[in-house]
Amino acid sequence: MAIGLSIAGIDTARRYWSPDLTHETTHYVVYSTATAEQTAEIGMVAEMVYRSYLELLEPVFRTDGFHPKLKMKLFKTREEFRRSNRGIGWAEAFYRYPYCYQYYPSGDANPYQWMIHEATHQLSREIAGLSMSKWLDEGIAEYVSTSRIIDNRIALGQIDTNTYPTWWLSIMATTQILEKDKENGSFIPLHRIISGRGGPDMDEHFNLYYVHWWTLTHFLFHYQSGTYQPGWIQLVKHGGSLEDFRHCIGRIEDVERQWYAYALELKHSLHGRRTPAVRLITAASGQS
Repeated sequence: MAIGLSIAGIDTARRYWSPDLTHETTHYVVYSTATAEQTAEIGMVAEMVYRSYLELLEPVFRTDGFHPKLKMKLFKTREEFRRSNRGIGWAEAFYRYPYCYQYYPSGDANPYQWMIHEATHQLSREIAGLSMSKWLDEGIAEYVSTSRIIDNRIALGQIDTNTYPTWWLSIMATTQILEKDKENGSFIPLHRIISGRGGPDMDEHFNLYYVHWWTLTHFLFHYQSGTYQPGWIQLVKHGGSLEDFRHCIGRIEDVERQWYAYALELKHSLHGRRTPAVRLITAASGQS
């Protein structure tokens, strides 16, 4: 028992984390062991996410911005992040109320994507108060996190190929024939994506699911210059169930064919494309 307690004590001490600095923005407070400059970058991008979320979901909710500041923990390295947060699996960042947890991935072409994804989840819960099906909740977070940062703003819907899950598009719709792709498992039928039932094992095929959730959300927002945007907004309000989808969007069979064709167009248009790396230039400030 003494040995067990000793080991537990060593492990707890090893995982103990305390920030070196605190950085505040208009809507966020970031506790960080990264550099002051990196922390300021994350604060700037967090505010971009905030503005983009309001832009994307303005018809669903409005806020005067006067609310407790949203909280983030920023780790200096991936090793520190994983050492301090056990049992997180493959995650490169995560949201667990009331914090977004992430590290600063120095050298990545887009060092902000994981934070953007989790910060979107945080806004959906803490500010918008939305309760959505997993496909829709993840799809919205992916829609924002896969968008390019241009001129210090998130250009919603303009795809950054340096972001997850865009680089997994190749595993979706491999034969480019709808029925064959359903048979070989590279295209999960729409009713299974929406209901969350009857598809392949999610733990084993999570990349495939994320690609489906992302392309479906992108499709619903951009297909034929926004045909489904009004219905998509209603879908977000209702939560995204199969019944909600039929009511707000349309017949599953019809939408599935349109989405499949849209996904193939995305695969074709993004094949071999590489968007520029992104890195904000900011003065380190706001530490205490």
